[in-house]
Amino acid sequence: MAGKSKRLKPHEIELLGLPIKKSGNTAYKLGREKLQRLMQLRASEKEVRNTFVETMKQHNFSETPWKDGWLKTKEASIRLVNPNFTLTLEQVTDALETIVNNLPPISAPKPKASGKNALRLVVSDAHIGMESNSEDALFGFDYNEKILQEHLNVIRTEMQARIKNNGPFEVIFIDDLGDGLDGFNNQTTRGGHHLPQNMTNKEAWRVYVQGKLALIQDIIALQGAHRYEMRNAVNSNHGGDFEWTANLAIKMVLEQSYNNVNYHVMQRAVEHFTYGNHTYILTHGKDKGLMKRNWPLMITNDVAQIIRQYIDHYRINTKYIHVDKGDLHQAAYHREPRFDYRNFMSLAPPSQWVQANFGVSYCGFAIQEIPKNTNDIKHTDHFFDLTPGH
Repeated sequence: MAGKSKRLKPHEIELLGLPIKKSGNTAYKLGREKLQRLMQLRASEKEVRNTFVETMKQHNFSETPWKDGWLKTKEASIRLVNPNFTLTLEQVTDALETIVNNLPPISAPKPKASGKNALRLVVSDAHIGMESNSEDALFGFDYNEKILQEHLNVIRTEMQARIKNNGPFEVIFIDDLGDGLDGFNNQTTRGGHHLPQNMTNKEAWRVYVQGKLALIQDIIALQGAHRYEMRNAVNSNHGGDFEWTANLAIKMVLEQSYNNVNYHVMQRAVEHFTYGNHTYILTHGKDKGLMKRNWPLMITNDVAQIIRQYIDHYRINTKYIHVDKGDLHQAAYHREPRFDYRNFMSLAPPSQWVQANFGVSYCGFAIQEIPKNTNDIKHTDHFFDLTPGH
């Protein structure tokens, strides 16, 4: 049997003891002995695959949500991947329920005095996992788990001051307007948009869940209100279903642990909530797939028309209607005859894309004190100090 040129797979190159070519070329000229070894190897792999398929049929494994596995013989070690495997939202839910169901319920501490009005914390666009300080960044700003914790500590301090000076409150709202996670596998969850990131999927998910959960628990411990409500926009272009799973975990832990906490994960791109004479229409500003373009910083006629139609469709008739959104990482306010329209800044520093296209911007969060029956809302924007990188 004469030597022949064969294109090899990476594991075949390794098993045949051949050097990896720097050029990346996988074609090798094989002598008689190695060619026979290759033929034996491929025949063995084929036999194992056929055996695997027959076993799957015999045991109805096609109905089992198996993801991958290994089959090993003396001749070959083969990793089998199920191309049809998907982890459904129901499976995620079941797994999380298994984790939190054994948590003992806790009665959240309540203030002794009766509460009045509402205290509201609003954050948006935390973009955990975002790389904003690579060598490609025009300016470069550090953003990592340490800096995120510093930002969350500022929020804790400001919320504590509001509760001490103006509390107690009837209710504390904590609203997150989306894109808390920067993306999944270095892309937006919409797909098709590569993102420079400094965390793995697992790291970003952990940092998000641990950071947000600890912040909320610390605010509850301040005994500033009789009940707590959280609203979370997850139908967004960066976070999407990845952010949904993270918020579902937080929701399960909090609602299992506390008897006066309501944690709402918004499924639709736009949803609304009522407090006294106020209705808050919340949205990220760009959804996970349907919206052709995002809602603008300053309202346009076409978006104003959509909002008026939304108000009419859901028969919203409170005296004061507020439309709050994130997405554009800037703070802005506009007043229409039937509603006001507010854009909230990002919790994260400017991304590399923002730096290149718009320069240096700001980041922070907002706190509102809301009278239940009047529109004398006290709104304060709090700004973080950016941490220069490079």
